[in-house]
Amino acid sequence: MENTNPKVFVSYCWTNPEHENFVIELAEDLVASGVDIIIDKWNLRDGQDSISFMESMINDKTIEKVLIISDKGYADKANNRAGGVGTEAQIISPEVYASATQTKFVVVTTEKDLEGRHYVPTFYKGRLFIDMTDANNYTDSFDKVLRWVYDKPVYEKPELGKKPSFLDEPPKTSLGTSSYYARAVDAIRNGRTTVLGCFDEYLSTFAVNLERIRLTRDEAIPDDEAFLKNIESFIPERNEFINLVNLVCRFNLGIDFSKRLHAFFQDALAYYYTPESVTSFRETDYDNYKFIISELYIYTVASHLKYERFDECVVLFGKYFVTLKARLDGSPLTSFTVINQNIAILEWRNRSRSLGRISLHADLLKDRCHGVPITFNEVHQADFLCFIKALAIKDENYVYWFPPTLLYSKGLHAFEIFAKASEPDYFHKIKYLLGVQSGNEFLDFVNMIDKSDRVPRWGFDRISPLRLSNAVAIAEKN
Repeated sequence: MENTNPKVFVSYCWTNPEHENFVIELAEDLVASGVDIIIDKWNLRDGQDSISFMESMINDKTIEKVLIISDKGYADKANNRAGGVGTEAQIISPEVYASATQTKFVVVTTEKDLEGRHYVPTFYKGRLFIDMTDANNYTDSFDKVLRWVYDKPVYEKPELGKKPSFLDEPPKTSLGTSSYYARAVDAIRNGRTTVLGCFDEYLSTFAVNLERIRLTRDEAIPDDEAFLKNIESFIPERNEFINLVNLVCRFNLGIDFSKRLHAFFQDALAYYYTPESVTSFRETDYDNYKFIISELYIYTVASHLKYERFDECVVLFGKYFVTLKARLDGSPLTSFTVINQNIAILEWRNRSRSLGRISLHADLLKDRCHGVPITFNEVHQADFLCFIKALAIKDENYVYWFPPTLLYSKGLHAFEIFAKASEPDYFHKIKYLLGVQSGNEFLDFVNMIDKSDRVPRWGFDRISPLRLSNAVAIAEKN
């Protein structure tokens, strides 16, 4: 409404003093809330014609709303067209009947009959009214009256959105998660109590529907081209996933959300292995999953580090129970390093097409770092952390995390979290994630790595764990 103080005429019956007092108190409360109330006790003066006053108020174009306070006395007089109330009813009835969507008139009921039915005048039957028969619910009912006056309903239809993009995507590449993603984002941003359930529903749907992007053999398309087309078509879903995880970390939603992410990756790892119902397969049949899931994992770690969710990040480095893995080595329980596997199809492509690239895997990860709130340098940092965390594993043999993105890391300075860890307060926050108790313990560990043959090399290039981890400075101050 343009008028910030809407003008409202109150129609009621002088049934008894108690009812009149209720009406006046309601009118006073409305005035205190900025409503310009017109009521006979305030606006009708001695010598004025009460019938003319009522007619003029109902017909007055400046009166935006008419509030009808209906008790037994009012309903009886309105239905029998008796007295002033009956006159008002004769004027009001045509306007109410004329439009099913009218909002100028509303009835507030203050009394029920012996069978619990509200006293509502016949001309208003079948329409929504406001119940003020219970004094204990006065506040809630008064709020409803205010919302009616100011045209501010409790529930408003949201703006019409755009058609979900997944509906226009090919069926084989769409995971159908867009609506679940939207619900999860809304729950996070608006602090809804259903936020964990919405997030879990999204992840569960995502994991189940990964089946839709399984590579299929097509003699007309070379295997490496089919692989590239597959992972390229997945980018919208990848970006959706990363944006949601980033939002969870930014809003600091807690360790339960990281546990859900751990469960998601555990479920997704099943796609690395041949289903029990399949008897014929090639080594490269699951390479798209190995690329996609490891990419999602590294971005998930990067998001946790970006917002310093170190305790939550520890969960991601826990053990994973992968039933199908047991068919290969008899042990379904494994470290996080199972996520990081060789992508054989990329090696085949590089070799058979004489591309001469140091690492097609690294090239692809670099080229795909777009459309997400994570920089490639933050990906480097996460990859490096995974690398050193893997080397700290003592209860498994032959575990390793090869960090492909570090091929593109300049390596001239320590990564951000390690640079900050030279300060005692920051080191105290991160030491649990690093798996150490002191700076000297961390330096000894990194020195061991630096002197080993497990440091990645690309030709003559070799990363420096000591420099990237800032271990010397950390030990000096911690």
